[in-house]
Order: sequence, then C-alpha cells, then structure tokens
Amino acid sequence: MKKRFKLYVDSSRYAVGACLMQESGGRDRVVAYASKLLTGSQKNWITKQDGISEIECWGVVWATRKFRCYLDKREFDVFTDHQTLTWVFSAGNRTGNAKLARWAMELSNLHVKVHHKPGTTMGHVNGLSRLPMESVNALTMADLLNPERSEENGVPTSVGEPSETVPEPEVAGPDSEGRSDSDSEPELEDDDERELEYATEPPEVETGEASATPVTPSSVDVFGLDSELFLAEQQEVTWIRALVALLQDGVVPLDPFLRRRLVQMAPKHCVVNGLLMRTVHLPANVGPARTVTVPVIPLPFVNTVLHFYHRDLLSSHLGLTKTLEKVRRHAYWPGWRKDVAEYLRDCMKCGGEKGPRPWTSGRMQRMPIADLTGPFSLLVVDAVGPLPETERGNKYILVFVDYFTRWAEAFAVGASDSITFVDAW
Repeated sequence: MKKRFKLYVDSSRYAVGACLMQESGGRDRVVAYASKLLTGSQKNWITKQDGISEIECWGVVWATRKFRCYLDKREFDVFTDHQTLTWVFSAGNRTGNAKLARWAMELSNLHVKVHHKPGTTMGHVNGLSRLPMESVNALTMADLLNPERSEENGVPTSVGEPSETVPEPEVAGPDSEGRSDSDSEPELEDDDERELEYATEPPEVETGEASATPVTPSSVDVFGLDSELFLAEQQEVTWIRALVALLQDGVVPLDPFLRRRLVQMAPKHCVVNGLLMRTVHLPANVGPARTVTVPVIPLPFVNTVLHFYHRDLLSSHLGLTKTLEKVRRHAYWPGWRKDVAEYLRDCMKCGGEKGPRPWTSGRMQRMPIADLTGPFSLLVVDAVGPLPETERGNKYILVFVDYFTRWAEAFAVGASDSITFVDAW
C-alpha cells in the first residue's frame, strides 16, 4: 500500500511556501521544499475583504500544481494554519468569492483532505513563505563575456558618478522657432507622470555613497554604434544637452516649459562618461530585481536600435511584448513604446508570415516512447539557421537528440540538405 503524502502550505503577504513530506521509519521525511514570491497584483489581494483567505488558498493551489507529479491520482493531506480553508475545500460549500470557488473546483479533481494546524507547529513552511527580499548582485552573460566590466570578485560594478575628464557642455537657450524633431522637448512617458512630481527647483546632485541596489550600465556598443559618434549626436539634441548640464553643473535652461520638463526627468537620469543614461528598474520576473542604466537614444539612431532588436538575424522577429522588454532593458528615448509598436506593425515579414492562429486543437498523439529499446533507437534532428557565415563556410547548426538518453549533439555545417545531415551524423 502506497503511503499518503503530507503537504504543508503557508502564505504571507510576500510569498508562499510549501513542504512535501511522507512518513518513513515512524517519522515524516521531507520529499521537497518549494517557495515563490507573489506578483504585484497578488500582493494587492491582502487589501480586499477576503484577501487573507485568497492568499492562503492560492498557496494551496500553487503547491498542488508544483507537486502535481507526486500527488496526481494519489490520496494526500494538506495542512494549513488558516482554518477557513477547511470549510472552503469541504463538500457542498457555497462561497460567494469567485476566486475561492474556482480554486476549490480545481482541487476537487484531486484526492485531497485539508486539515488545520497551528502556525507554531509549521515552522518549516513559515520560513519558506517569509524569505528575505533583499536583491543580490548577479552575474549576467555580458559580465562573463567582458570580465573587465566586473570587479575582482566577479560582481558587476556600480556606476552613476560622472567622469571628471568630460569637458563641460555648452548650454544655450532653447530656440522656439525652426526646431527639428531631434531638438523638440521630450514627452513624458506614462510612468514618468505617475512617479515624478512637479518641482520648481533643480534636484540636488547626490555625492554620497552609492545606493545598495546594484546598477549595471548598458553600452551603446551593443547596437554596433560608435561611442564617439553617439556622444556627438547626443550633444546635438537641445534637451539632452540641457539635461546633461542640469545633472552635472545644476544649470537650468531659460525656457520655463523646458525647465519644468527637465526637472521632472532629472531624478531618473544620470551622466556616465559624458553619455546621458536612463535609470530603469527591472522587476524580479526572472532572477533578482535589479536597476540598470540604459543610454538615451537620439532620433537618428532609433531605427538602428529597432532593427537590432527585431529584424536582426538573431532577434527572430519577436512579438510586441518580447520586443518591448528587450528594448526596455537596453535603450530609452521619449515615446519608445509607441515607436516599437509602430515598427512591428509596419514589418513586412511579420505581416506576411504571422497569420491568424487556427482555433482548432491538434490531434492527441503520443510519441513512440514505448518502442524505445535502448540508446539510438530513436533520434530526432533539427537545423538552426541560416546564421552569419563563419570563416569555414558554416551557416547552420544541426542538433541531434537521442530520445532514450536525452543526449544532444550539435554540428556546424554549411548547408541544410539531406546529404549534409547524413554526413554530419
């Protein structure tokens, strides 16, 4: 007879924790631990009338999904310190909360029995649901490929203080007539208007210790642009030149409209080696939350950045959401979201190949796993490319995978025909 699993779950306003256990040798043994931070919208549940019950119930639902491979078609017990859940998951309950009713229906497919247990006896999951929230320094691929950008201990360096060798920019009063597109005042983004308040005095430049949040710089070399040419082009834009002067020397322009806009934008910008950079906070969707500084792109280079993150050979013509995220991590200019959306809408390749998706589901078919008798009994192969041609004339990567051992092999080849496939293997 198979032993019952015991799933201990606890939730807080920050995270949920779970511990899967099973009795062995007269005592409960740990099978697996799990924890997960709550998203922004989930953290807001606590302010609702049934917020505590929703967070606690979500913890149970998430834990059963996490350990579904252990719990499916098995009888198990769930232990929680929120006694209301014993009623929510009981047969015949009539809760008026849509979330709780939906989750109770989901768990009705499992052979589960919910028990209440005092929180003082569930320290193992209490700790998992209250993990420390501090961000940590993380090594990125750029740091691994460019060791000179990291400190001796391998942690990305913090930036933000202007270089002392940069000459002082000359700031002239803005001309109200004959202004080109690159000289026009920047329009505030939606997040700017929400977070920045109107002010009449320029912000004070902080000269103390650096912030505890790691700040990682982004170089214009990523886009294949010349740094000196990029810096010269930034200095041709009136509002960029004026904002650099405001940040470095506290010089404010004479135009009251431009002065008000620059004072609003200054807290989110800094000057690094003469370049105007935008400070961007990246949430903890994948990896720890971090703050990066990205270059402010002048108008002549906007199309280059858009091409690099959408039409480039390694960009794969991604959709709007992923392209917006890529641009957000490496570049900024006023109105960049609208420009990205318009650029993708005008992409001929995307419009010609990405048609409407069919609503019909595909056939439920099984891979012939049962016929695998050993290694190399079933091989699958696929080609990646065409990629930039190497010195040896290779443009494709052939990937072979053995379905029995999951072993993978990759080969660089110059063509993608069947003869090349056979010769490579």
